[in-house]
Amino acid sequence: MRVRDLPGWVPQPGGARSTGERVPRPNEVFIERVLQVFNDNLIFTCRFVDNFSGKPEGRSVFYSFPVLEKETLPKIAEIINQNVGKTLLSIGDIEIPSD
Repeated sequence: MRVRDLPGWVPQPGGARSTGERVPRPNEVFIERVLQVFNDNLIFTCRFVDNFSGKPEGRSVFYSFPVLEKETLPKIAEIINQNVGKTLLSIGDIEIPSD
């Protein structure tokens, strides 16, 4: 199974946004880090670089991704941690290790 085969992948960003602020697409956000695993959710951040505004520093965007199978959760956290700097979209092709 690949990451993209997980139910609900690619997750949508969460958190508050300013009025008129654009919702980033998965190919516009670059993985920053996993913040925590909470219950059945993986909480992580990505850096959004808005190509339209030309702001190279971007802004952090929070994600909460529910993983239905508890044994898969640490594997997804590890995949995200190993792919810091890559786009969220790009990790969809990564194979999830089996036990």
